[in-house]
Amino acid sequence: MHVLILYESRRGFTLTVAQAIRDELRTRDVSAETAPVRSVDRGTVAAADALIVGCWVKGAILFGVGPAEGVHEAIEGLPDLGGAVAAVFCTCDVAPRRTLQTLAGWLDRRGARVVIGQTFKRKKSLRTVPAFADAVLDAFARAPADA
Repeated sequence: MHVLILYESRRGFTLTVAQAIRDELRTRDVSAETAPVRSVDRGTVAAADALIVGCWVKGAILFGVGPAEGVHEAIEGLPDLGGAVAAVFCTCDVAPRRTLQTLAGWLDRRGARVVIGQTFKRKKSLRTVPAFADAVLDAFARAPADA
């Protein structure tokens, strides 16, 4: 299995999480690579068996909370994902509200099947990456191949 981890990072924390997920998958003998969601090429996306897409959360605690600016347009620019299994994650300081559901919806409209999501908060959340990698692989394995 080859997993492509797409990310949108503003200050570097989302990139750090994406790289940590990639590294955890590689320790489990899974081929994985990272790429910025805004500039990934179609061939790289087409070569992936599964996707993990992550971004930072914009907005204040109650207002305008959601996926980072430009992520929707970047996802809309991806080729048809043809039923590829996917996971989503977001990074934030406080609360992501419906960010994971929004990302999943956008990917679903591009043809992906999102089976799991995770929020990573800045303080101490990198220690949860190994458990997320295990949960992602388990969810990917349980997802029906033809759904």
